[in-house]
Amino acid sequence: MTTKSEAATAMTTPLITVTAKPAAINAAGPTAAWSRRVRRIGGFIQAAFAALWLVRASLAIGGRAGDVLLAVSAVAVIGVVAYAIRVTAGTAPRPAGPQARRIERSVTAATVIELVAAFVLPVIVIVAGHSDWVLPSVVITIGPLLLYLDHLVRIPRYRPVGWALTAGPIILVATMSGSALAVTTGIAAGVILLGTAAAGFHDLASLRPARQAGPGSARKPVDHASG
Repeated sequence: MTTKSEAATAMTTPLITVTAKPAAINAAGPTAAWSRRVRRIGGFIQAAFAALWLVRASLAIGGRAGDVLLAVSAVAVIGVVAYAIRVTAGTAPRPAGPQARRIERSVTAATVIELVAAFVLPVIVIVAGHSDWVLPSVVITIGPLLLYLDHLVRIPRYRPVGWALTAGPIILVATMSGSALAVTTGIAAGVILLGTAAAGFHDLASLRPARQAGPGSARKPVDHASG
């Protein structure tokens, strides 16, 4: 039977935010746990690349139009990053265990290979006399990485994005040149990658039940981010 003091405590308990516990997240398995971690950490990296590409496109446009694109891009990137910081904290802890460590090594190796390629390919195209291919040569390194990450930790959204960032630069290089190539590549790749990052952060937001009414009534988070 509820006492008066217990009833008073229940009435005055403030609503609090509940964050998914690491143990509960790891219980879904190392692949699912790493899928979430890739969405979070990879999402911040994607947002950074998107920002750089949108800035490059803005500089290539120049004038008032370039300033407008730069301002809009800044607002969009800052908004996505702020949203991620607010809703993804605690949703993607580093998973433990032998299989998780194997996945981590694979993710790390693939990321390092992509970063090396992102530095080497621009040098190659510059030496070859195609300086306007620099931005597409960086963008094309992201596509295979996303395709591999989809294969490794099952993020289906990465598949079409990976193919778009792999085939798109080739098509653009074959049909455009000069500032038009830089502008089109920068805007298209920046918007696609920023949208991919935002979608991943939204997936992770579903792991944080909004509120509970008291200390004993936490709702179990619904996992929409494991596939």
